[in-house]
Amino acid sequence: MARVVGVGSAVPEHVHKTTEAIERVYSRLPGWDPAWAELVLASRVERKATVIEDPERYYRQVPSTAERMQAFEPAARRLGLQAAERALARAGAGAAQAIGDLIAVSCTGYAGPGLDLHLVEDLGLAPEVRRLFVGHMGCYAALPGLRVAAALSAASGRGVLVDCVELCTLHLQPPTRREEIVQIALFADGAGAAVVAPEGDGPRIVGARTVAVPRSQDRMTWAVADDGFRMWLSPRVPAIIERGIGPFVDALLDQHGLAVADVDHWVIHPGGPEILERIHRRLGLGAGALDRSWEALADGGNRSSATVLAILDGLLAESGVGPGEWVVMLAFGTGLTMEALLLRG
Repeated sequence: MARVVGVGSAVPEHVHKTTEAIERVYSRLPGWDPAWAELVLASRVERKATVIEDPERYYRQVPSTAERMQAFEPAARRLGLQAAERALARAGAGAAQAIGDLIAVSCTGYAGPGLDLHLVEDLGLAPEVRRLFVGHMGCYAALPGLRVAAALSAASGRGVLVDCVELCTLHLQPPTRREEIVQIALFADGAGAAVVAPEGDGPRIVGARTVAVPRSQDRMTWAVADDGFRMWLSPRVPAIIERGIGPFVDALLDQHGLAVADVDHWVIHPGGPEILERIHRRLGLGAGALDRSWEALADGGNRSSATVLAILDGLLAESGVGPGEWVVMLAFGTGLTMEALLLRG
């Protein structure tokens, strides 16, 4: 079974406290209602990073999709390289030379040549490295990326690099209704990378599960428009996730004779405070079980697919996963889709 032998994450250098962003950026958007500041603060995001050097100037007028893509390409290349270099360094000497496949992931920008080819060049990987780009899957995309990486590594006997780069702040839109404040408050920029290999130190990927929730396709959408990418998050999303998360996790664990109480570490995508609260309650988790998800939300916000890799990066770098310990990774996105991976130390 393939192992996650190195993980790295990165955020841009432009970091803003939420209180500053309300005053300097959000409150100056067309149609802003001062009462919405309370909703932004309720997101529990204390600070987040952006690739935009001067947000006040950038959003003075609504950028076109072309302008946003022009900003995406060089910024994604820099940030993706930082995360990949950190993951490869943690994977050990010779990890870059052992890479046979590269999976680049993003739902926030597109270009050709794109992130996948740029990473091969910037990392000095062999030109024969097989490349795959995963686009528009949203916040859960890192998990199918890891799942595919595990299969490729097992088949080829070589390492696979997964690199997720999401520049969500490029797509901020002037709000037209109260429900749109959630995405303004939550979403931020970041990158996360992982090296998956057949041998080495790190937890094994032993199980996976995916469910597309029936009759939920209009609850979370991400559409390309002339003035950027537009997101819609239904207020019903947390309740939909809560209703399905118990059976979903049970089905993942049942295959290995496990129960929720057997899981040592939870790496859960912080889609928002209500999602984390509902999952904690519905699964009956102990105090502190989701601390890393709460910390990631507060210090960095929702970085779409890069977020769960940032949380896993923190877990492996700080306390690690002991021999025989179980890890459940959970993420959610458009569809509405629930995705899970089961790892074992």
